[in-house]
Amino acid sequence: SIVQLWQVNDEGGSFSFSRPNFEDIRDRSRSFALLARYRSSLTSVTGDFEPTRVNVGFVTKDFFGVLETPPMLGRTFVAEETERGGRAASVVSFGFWQRYLGGVGELTDVQVTLGGRSHAVVGVMPPSFDLPTDVSVWSSLEVTESGEASRTAHNDRVIGRLAPGVAIDRARAEVSVIARELRSEHGDDTWMVDASVVALQEQLVSGVRPALMVLSGAVGFLFLVACANVVNLQLARVASRHTELSISAALGASRVQLLRPFLAESTLLALAGGAWGTIVASWGVRALLAFEPGNLPRAHDVGVDGSVLLFALGVSAAAAFLLALSALARAWKTNLQDSLRGKTRSYGSDRIRRTLVVTQVGLTLVLLVGAGLLGKSLWRLLDVEPGFRIQRTLVVDLNHDAPRSGEQRAQLSQLHNELLTRIAALPGVQRAGAVDRLPMSTGYRSGQFLVVKPGEALETFEDFARLARDPERLGEAEYRAATSDYFPAAGIPLREGRLFGESDGLDAPHVALISQSLAKERWPLGDALGAFIEFGNMDGDLRLLRVVGIVGDVRHGGLDAEPAPTIYVNARQRPPANVTVVVETDAVAAAVPAVRAVVRDLAPEIPPRFRTMGAVVDDTLSSRRFNLILVGVFAASALGLALMGVYGVIALGVSQRVRELGLRIALGASEADVLRLIVGQGLRLTGIGVAFGTAVALGLSRFLESLLFEVAAMDPATVAAVAVPLTLAAMLACYVPARRAARTDPMVALREE
Repeated sequence: SIVQLWQVNDEGGSFSFSRPNFEDIRDRSRSFALLARYRSSLTSVTGDFEPTRVNVGFVTKDFFGVLETPPMLGRTFVAEETERGGRAASVVSFGFWQRYLGGVGELTDVQVTLGGRSHAVVGVMPPSFDLPTDVSVWSSLEVTESGEASRTAHNDRVIGRLAPGVAIDRARAEVSVIARELRSEHGDDTWMVDASVVALQEQLVSGVRPALMVLSGAVGFLFLVACANVVNLQLARVASRHTELSISAALGASRVQLLRPFLAESTLLALAGGAWGTIVASWGVRALLAFEPGNLPRAHDVGVDGSVLLFALGVSAAAAFLLALSALARAWKTNLQDSLRGKTRSYGSDRIRRTLVVTQVGLTLVLLVGAGLLGKSLWRLLDVEPGFRIQRTLVVDLNHDAPRSGEQRAQLSQLHNELLTRIAALPGVQRAGAVDRLPMSTGYRSGQFLVVKPGEALETFEDFARLARDPERLGEAEYRAATSDYFPAAGIPLREGRLFGESDGLDAPHVALISQSLAKERWPLGDALGAFIEFGNMDGDLRLLRVVGIVGDVRHGGLDAEPAPTIYVNARQRPPANVTVVVETDAVAAAVPAVRAVVRDLAPEIPPRFRTMGAVVDDTLSSRRFNLILVGVFAASALGLALMGVYGVIALGVSQRVRELGLRIALGASEADVLRLIVGQGLRLTGIGVAFGTAVALGLSRFLESLLFEVAAMDPATVAAVAVPLTLAAMLACYVPARRAARTDPMVALREE
């Protein structure tokens, strides 16, 4: 069994491990056969192909052993490739191997370059291997790690394989005990009060489980609506053949013999429907996966295969048998003599048919309410102010080798300055700035910082850990490295103080900007400007930061997340390896080739990626949009089936009441009277169905809560907005047979047998 381990903080939240905490748990535990750390980041990769940016997974030596997935070609890492300063090697994904390496069968001489160092490609993983998600290259973490590590630097995720015979509960209890021991030994330095163990499969699907449950429910409701329609049709079919069935029974036919032709017809129709449905599903799956947000586990494996076909065949056959049996059961209860005398007009019970219509309408309302709630939630999200400009903004992702010395930092800072200067000078460009992590594109990167006194220098991370024991000094915030022009280019306003200036050079005292929410939270008296903070555990730089400005809040985690307290360091003073250039321009599309030319001229080894800020925000809404599309498709399908059901029941009722209606007309009933009678019957059924569906939706509303934003799971306005059109549509479905009935010739109707 494969599990994922997490550190647990004082608030019960789960977060990644620090290396020392991981090593202590690995050395003390007896519940695991293997434990491994991993992390991933977007990294430039070069070789005998066009430079590209891909997700690279940095893993420790037992990573592939934990997962027990052999490579499809070559091998994984050997001992000398998993030691500090050892030989650099990489394993690549199937997609990377095909696209960039040409699918070569011999890997002996294949090399790629990561972080300025050449790596031998030693293996290719199979197409199904996808951990961490969307990783194209795996490299050894131990080869590049430094000797020192801080317990406060929680950068790594941890997976493990349980030892034979060890249950997950036992491992969970043991890890919890060790975590508490470490807390007792090292105090707050561990940054954890407990540790948790979760099955890896559960961890991978936890983020999409609510959406999958809603989808499964929508599928089930649609299936029930379709079955109700078929039962109604079968009842009508039996009613039309009542004389034939009665004669067969009088001649000695058994119930099995009576069932056989209906079962054959139902099976043929069900299998034909299943085959057609499979064709539609094959097309539909491809269409829906085009909207897949990227967080669906093993989305590349989703498709119509043999197991799906077998399941569809089984469901179709079972449905055919049960539906035929349920319809014919009404015939077995009918008096044979009455049927032969013509006294029985229908074997199908009107009450059953009407109950089925009520059920159809109710289940359709549930699906329509779900689609309405998801749509309203998405609309509310679109009205949220993100804290930055979305329109007229081009973003260019770049990736460098991480600077390792003061000279490299100076060179990188100079390159950034020249890039921004030349891009800002392009025609149609108003401003250009850079940030290491764009809002909403890379998730959170939070850490703890210290409020320190002027001149109180920290020389080592032990000093940081010692001062961090004082809660009055401690705070938590997002970390960003940005240039001064980033804020006006991204539309982030300056609230107080100043932005970074020309005097804030690489060798000048380091300065920082903080977000408005952080200023209110940590300096409620308004004395944030001039304060000194230490955030060196995020980038390894222990020089103090002086707060010189306060900028507007930004929703880094998405439109549905509260603005995160943020500290921005000066990218000129602390140049990051990865930067995104933010360009304000009135002609976004026209700026792309010009910016690409600038990047190629100054740094041809860097592969730029172009997006708009609108696309970045749109990506954060893809999951919600995908859920809305799925539920909306099922709701629309159910609506169509329900309306056919209403129409069918009313039409059948009209056909069975021809003489009655003719008599009413002969006695003076007007066309409006007949319309009112027939449509009223349909509306009564619809009204009962709406009430039933509202009750069901209320009972199931809790399953939607996690998918909604600022919308109650049982929003009255949404229910009303769905119920009224549904009722009007049902009225229209009733009107067609009612109109036909109102035009009945009474003389013809009275001659009907």
